[in-house]
Amino acid sequence: MSDLTLRVRYFQDSTPIDVPCREENFIRREIEMTLPVASTALVLVDVWNVHFIESWIERAKTVTIEAIVPALRAARTAGLTIIHAPCPEVARQYPQTERNPPVVGAVTPSAEPDWPPAAFRRRAGEYAAYAGPRNQPPSIGIHWNQLSPQLGMSPAIEVREDDVVVATGGQLHRVLAERGILHLIYAGFATNWCVLGRDYGVRAMARHAYNIILLRDCTTGVEFPDTLQNCFVTEVSIREVEQQFGFSASNADFLASCRRATRE
Repeated sequence: MSDLTLRVRYFQDSTPIDVPCREENFIRREIEMTLPVASTALVLVDVWNVHFIESWIERAKTVTIEAIVPALRAARTAGLTIIHAPCPEVARQYPQTERNPPVVGAVTPSAEPDWPPAAFRRRAGEYAAYAGPRNQPPSIGIHWNQLSPQLGMSPAIEVREDDVVVATGGQLHRVLAERGILHLIYAGFATNWCVLGRDYGVRAMARHAYNIILLRDCTTGVEFPDTLQNCFVTEVSIREVEQQFGFSASNADFLASCRRATRE
């Protein structure tokens, strides 16, 4: 089977020996990386149809149609394994999830831990004042509770019979081991929340030592009012990947690489 030859970018917090190792001297670098198609997968994270943050889902829909859909089509044509990781609630909507190998060695606690106290973990009773930021007034529930029954995959994303659909990081790891996949090309949402933080996301899979590449045009983060215009949160999240967990690549280069692999 053919290879992908991809230009990838990283941000190294180091300098040549003759350059002072100071933050102002850190730069992005690029290298050419060859990925065997047989051991490479495109992982789509939480490409949803709805969200309680209206401005964000508008932006995500645009990214899905303009960037993720072309990347998915190119990956299919090139022969990459396609893996959908859309969160457990959505994954259960697809029969493909049931085909995943069992998570060997998974441990289910027989009892709740002794500490912190159960009421504290639930932020109940006398501990209610310590509820996390999303549960403080006005709480995201006033928006999310109305939308969650509608939650599913974006209608722009085709889930084929031979695609993989996973609900958890444990399932993803077992699928990758079963199929001999070493290289994970990530796309999806939200960059700073799920792409980085899910148990099937970048940080978790980097801990398993997979080679991580994020398609930086195929994602967007949840911004703040003062970062929204220039999408600084998304940019910083991409830099976190490039500095600590792996690499990034442009959509244009990924599409070109897939075309070359298809012709071989």
